[in-house]
Formats: sequence, structure tokens, C-alpha cells
Amino acid sequence: MSDNQESVVVTGGASGIGEACARRFARAGYRVILADVNAAGGERVAEELRAEKLNAHFHQVDLASEDSVAAFALAVIAEYGAPHALVNAGGILQNAVRVLDMELAEFDRLFQINVRGTLIASRAFGASMCEAGRGSIINLCSMTTFRSSAQVAYSVGKSGLKALTETMAAEWGSRGVRVNAVAPGYTLTQAMQARIDSGQRDPNAVIERSALRRFVKPSEVADAVHFLCSDQAAAITGVTLPIDCGWLVSTAYLAFASQPE
Repeated sequence: MSDNQESVVVTGGASGIGEACARRFARAGYRVILADVNAAGGERVAEELRAEKLNAHFHQVDLASEDSVAAFALAVIAEYGAPHALVNAGGILQNAVRVLDMELAEFDRLFQINVRGTLIASRAFGASMCEAGRGSIINLCSMTTFRSSAQVAYSVGKSGLKALTETMAAEWGSRGVRVNAVAPGYTLTQAMQARIDSGQRDPNAVIERSALRRFVKPSEVADAVHFLCSDQAAAITGVTLPIDCGWLVSTAYLAFASQPE
């Protein structure tokens, strides 16, 4: 290893929640290694962090390719050893579609990247963490983990990630590795803003149905991820934490058959 600085690996680090996590950990003093298929975006984030005199590196990685992920993990572990944390923020979104209208190729693509990609990355880095006897993995679930959604493939995948989180937490806990997940609600990322601008998302519907009457900020998700990887969360594993401005509780409350006067 080149120094004693702890490393954090963030997939999907070129934008959105992954970018926010990369910035949060870098500013907390970690060496951050960003991975993304989007080379231009990943290089931009790494360069901006280095301009702040922070330690950041970018690798182009395709989560749909087991070979790409394996080569990335081997390179990182050879250079820096087992990382302090892995944040599995890489993934793709889906627009609303009916079950009978959805192309199976779209389902396969979402599962390949969001679920299988998370599994591949977790195995690639989790093995070195188990050997080192320490480490933390964070998976990205969603409020669709807990509620039905017209994003058929996306919600099935995010529900599966909750089960994967719990299984890895149970298996790897005795080896000193904690595995948790965060379940962001409507988060105002670049991708979300683009969908609002194109008319694919109604911002007023989000705000009106959220207890806090606003969107989640990417930095707020990153703060929770940072906490779950910290010593302050040393007894927490196997948890999927909603970060949704109260959307889950508010929608259930508002749907009840009787409302108070």
C-alpha cells in the first residue's frame, strides 16, 4: 500500500447519490475511488475533488460485466488493500410501465446492473474485507423496496437488494464486515431533474405526498451512508434505512379511509 489512508470505493460515482457519497467521504479524509461506466462524469468528479486537495481516483467500470468489476477490484485491492467501505450506488432508473407492456429485455438490463452488478461488486470487495476482518458495505435500495410501483423491474430489483443486504450481513458479520442499505425516496439528482424537465415526474405530487413537503437532497443520503460506515454505527448491520422525507409514512397516512377533522 502507498500510505495509511483508508479507502472507500463508490460505484456509480459519476453522478447523483454516488457522486454525493464520493464527495462526502473525500471531505471526511478518505481516499475515494470512484467507479462508473460514464468516464466523462467520473473524471469530472475526481478532478473537482483533487482541486480541493482531496484524494480521489476514477476507474471506468461496467457493472454489467463481471470481468470489468473483477479487474477493477483486483487493481484497487493490489494498490490499497481491502477498502474501509464499498458503496454500491451504481444503477439505472426506469420509467413507469405496465407489466404486460414491459419489454423483458428492459427487465433483464435493470436486473443485470442494479442487482447482479451489486452482487458482483460486493463479492469482489467483500472477500478482501472478510479476510481483513473489517469493512462496511452499503447497498442502494429505494422506497420501492417497501411499496408497489409501476417501475416494475426497478422495484423488483430494489426489493431483492434488501434481501441480499440481509443475507450478506448474516453471513459476513462473524468476519467483521457490516452490510446495510439505504432506501432513498424522491431525491433531486441530475437524473430526477431531467425527468421532471421532460414531464416524466410531477414534482408537486412528490412534495404534496411527503411529510416534510420536499425532495430529498443527495447530500442527505450521503450523510446517512457515511454514518452507517462509521464507528458510531458499529452495532448496526442488516438494516435498510429509508431516507425519504417521510414519503412512506405520509402516503400510508393519507390513504387511510378516514382522516381527522
